[in-house]
Amino acid sequence: MENLLEEQPRVLREFQKIIQSNMLSHAYLIDSASSKIRQQVAIWLAQSQFCENLQDGMPDQTCQKCQTIALGDNPDVLEIRTDKNSIGVDDIKYFKKEASMTATQGSRRILIIDEAEKMTNAASNNLLKTIEEPEGNLMMILLADSAKQLLQTIRSRVQTFHLSNKSNEEEIASLAELGYKDEQAKAALKVSDIKFLQATTGEDYQKLSSALVVWMKECNQKKINSFIDVQTDIMPLVENKDHQHLVFDMMNQMFSDILSIRYNLDKSLLIKEDVLSNKSIQQIVSFSDELFKAEEMWKSNVAFQAILEDLSLKFVS
Repeated sequence: MENLLEEQPRVLREFQKIIQSNMLSHAYLIDSASSKIRQQVAIWLAQSQFCENLQDGMPDQTCQKCQTIALGDNPDVLEIRTDKNSIGVDDIKYFKKEASMTATQGSRRILIIDEAEKMTNAASNNLLKTIEEPEGNLMMILLADSAKQLLQTIRSRVQTFHLSNKSNEEEIASLAELGYKDEQAKAALKVSDIKFLQATTGEDYQKLSSALVVWMKECNQKKINSFIDVQTDIMPLVENKDHQHLVFDMMNQMFSDILSIRYNLDKSLLIKEDVLSNKSIQQIVSFSDELFKAEEMWKSNVAFQAILEDLSLKFVS
């Protein structure tokens, strides 16, 4: 975390002023940047509430309490993290019950919800009750890719801080160790989160991108081969949920790239040509909507291959 202040100076300085003024809210939403940076900011904020050597609202991150929080060993700092596609209402109820217990290490308890966009509507509504009527001295920190992915009722009741998305040298270096080229790593970090990119190598990332391009070209030509491509060309490169998440991120980026190419907007990240040249803007917007629905189905544990095959049939129409 040594470079956190250098990478996110605006947000940390804002929090510093709030902490010094003793005006911390009971609920925050932190989005943008990568999951790793978001989590570091949340840990920093938690440390500020327990640090033994707080200086001008800034935790020293070296005292025993700060180190305990960084290691996940402080019982008053709870974190909801899951490898599942969604965070259900039972998950929220369990951690809310834990968070309502009396603090043992300080004067407050902190609940961090990682990937808060994974919350089901039922889970979000259950959490909403606690945000509206917090029990005791509880602080909630929600972390998400984008605030827009959460229910408006949640967003309207929390204070939102947007992190900077500038390239992180540490993350670029970690991808370089996996065979990503420098420019490829920088572009990839704009497409997806570091945790999903680290699940594959630079070579396989490129192979997956190429396979999706071929698949879309087949759809563009209304070839039924696109249905077969899912099984023969895409699925062999998709070995786990992180790879599946990466596919959705790459496809979303490709639709964005197509619009950029057609309207001569910002430089595209994944493709250099209009791979859906035979489709109208209205069709592409419709395809993007179908992709969103497909991702929601995937989060509900519908089989990934079946989802892609269904998209093939819709895209060739």
